[in-house]
Amino acid sequence: MKKKEIGLSYNWRPDFRDLEDLPELRAVRTQFFLPTLFLVIAGVTIVFSVLREVHVKNIQQNIESLKVEIASYQEKHDAKVELNSGFMNTTRTLDEIVQFRSGRLLGSDFLLAVSSRLLEGMYLSRIEYIEGRASIEGNLKVSAEEASRLVDKFMVSLEEADVLQGLLDDYKLTSLERSAGGAHFNFRIEVTNSEAEEKK
Repeated sequence: MKKKEIGLSYNWRPDFRDLEDLPELRAVRTQFFLPTLFLVIAGVTIVFSVLREVHVKNIQQNIESLKVEIASYQEKHDAKVELNSGFMNTTRTLDEIVQFRSGRLLGSDFLLAVSSRLLEGMYLSRIEYIEGRASIEGNLKVSAEEASRLVDKFMVSLEEADVLQGLLDDYKLTSLERSAGGAHFNFRIEVTNSEAEEKK
């Protein structure tokens, strides 16, 4: 072996201060780590993308199930709204009927209320009824003392009539006199609604 060749050989312990004599290791490290790093990054990206797609798919499925549930609730809601609307219309109709009935008195009801409360010896000769005002005329074939008592009792009985409550409440005996022939007594009773009279 020549002396020159011996001088170019590496020592068993290289001088690390002489960079030119050190072997080139940088290329080896770069060629190993860069592909590994790229593979790791690619793998993480793929896993992240797959997880995101799965998450998005789950969200879409949840949205669809919620839409179906909302649609079923909407049908129930519409049915309840329709039922409530029908109930309110019926209630308004009944309220109108009650209001109309409570504010008016039928002539037939008034006639029945008066005639059913006639006492023995009392006879009706004329009844007038206009909304909020009525006139009752009749005669009594009794003595003078009995005539006054019967008329008072008849008026009290009328005041207690259920069909007249809140409609006619002011009863006045405007006339009680003996007839021209003297055989009986004629009476006249005026009945009004006190609230209606006050409004006038």
